[in-house]
Amino acid sequence: MKDELNMTKVVIYARVSSKEQEAEGYSIPSQIKLLNEYVEKNKFSIAEKFVDVETAKKAGRPEFNNMVEFVKRNKFIKDILVEKTDRLLRNFSDLATIYDEMIIGFGVKVHFVKEGIMLDKSSKSTDKFFFGLRALMAKQTVDNLSEEVRKGMKEKAEQGTLPTRAPYGYLNDGVKGRRGIKVDPDAASYVIKMFELYATGTYTLFTLRKKMFDDGIVYRNGKNFHKSIVERILKNEFYTGVLKWDGFRNENATHTPIVSRELFNQVQGLLVSTNKPKSRKGLFPYTNLIKCGLCGCYMTAEIKKGKYIYYRCTGSKGKCAQIYIKQEALDVEFERVLESIHIPEEGHRLIMKGLKENLSEKIEYHNTCVKQIESQIALLQGRIDRAYTDKVDGKICEEFWQQNTDKWLAEKEELTTKLLSLQKTDTYFMENINLILELSKQAAELFKTQNAEEKRRLIKLITSNCILKDGKIVLELAEPYNEIMKTKESGKWCA
Repeated sequence: MKDELNMTKVVIYARVSSKEQEAEGYSIPSQIKLLNEYVEKNKFSIAEKFVDVETAKKAGRPEFNNMVEFVKRNKFIKDILVEKTDRLLRNFSDLATIYDEMIIGFGVKVHFVKEGIMLDKSSKSTDKFFFGLRALMAKQTVDNLSEEVRKGMKEKAEQGTLPTRAPYGYLNDGVKGRRGIKVDPDAASYVIKMFELYATGTYTLFTLRKKMFDDGIVYRNGKNFHKSIVERILKNEFYTGVLKWDGFRNENATHTPIVSRELFNQVQGLLVSTNKPKSRKGLFPYTNLIKCGLCGCYMTAEIKKGKYIYYRCTGSKGKCAQIYIKQEALDVEFERVLESIHIPEEGHRLIMKGLKENLSEKIEYHNTCVKQIESQIALLQGRIDRAYTDKVDGKICEEFWQQNTDKWLAEKEELTTKLLSLQKTDTYFMENINLILELSKQAAELFKTQNAEEKRRLIKLITSNCILKDGKIVLELAEPYNEIMKTKESGKWCA
């Protein structure tokens, strides 16, 4: 008993990315077994176990959060055990929670058992940097999957069907994965009326909104029918039978138009005539990019004496005491930050070497996921084939066969899309990382030679937040450039 009291108390965490994996006993038992063996080997004592069985594309996994709160409440626990990095981290929010809150804030050690790594606040800068890059690799998987899903949606749009929620005036029709679009008669009558009234030229967006309320419109269960929604409806070509999706335009969509092209064009002419002048982004690279550190509004630009460009707070929330700042001063600040993320050649070489070493583990997990989905597709196809045989033999009725076959076909379609996505995932990961590192080497020089719009794009790519405070720019770098800067500042590129 005395030995048990003296043992180091730890928590263990395991996760699978789908409920199907858990049902098949595929991953959780093997993770728990590995962690239990590690506990026994190191003479630890398990204070609590936490297991998540769900997608972790977004932060908010219940057992992950419960584990974090448990460690915070029980300050004697200083060790978290997990199989490997991608079981613990799936996005940058998780990375911030584990590293900033747990490791730095509470002095916790995180043991990645299968990878043979233990990370704490005293770990070398290169270990911390690679930890951040492994989180980037996990996020890259999610992003690639999302990209492939978007491709599938675009293909559906090219076939003439809207791949997402129908706009007001229409309804989604059919089972998931095989949906079409049909007219919602009640809502469509209000849409047509909005176009006809605005075309008279006697209504503003605000007065049209009030008129529709008076006429009894119920928008999306009565929620959020703002002036901006009125404008969005009036500018939406979908009502004329045109489908636009991700830069693609299909003028022969499958849904029924409810507004004529002539009426739509008439409304667009009235909307353009009342719009504000277009933004001068080509001249002012930092408008609506920098926030005021006093009130939180965006900074806007104006020309003084016909040639000097100054930035000031828009004052959208009321009069603001923020001082004016010259564009040249902002240029200097941004150049300074971009120079700070420059990676020396040795650092570039070591990062690429470390990534290649870590990629093999990721490929193994990726291939396992592909095999599991292929197995699920085969299982569904087997059900479909057996059901058809049972229908022919008279063992089940036509209605039962049709209902279940539709459901299985929809599930199979979704799994096939996911399989195709997985098969394409990670193909260009190393190339993408190399591009990120190359950009960090050349960003400052590029910035000096670019025009206003190119400068704007570069700043938006590398920063996540820009604030003007006390006459100075305070920047937050986007992932992974903030990790690059931290590692560089440590001056320790070598292990």
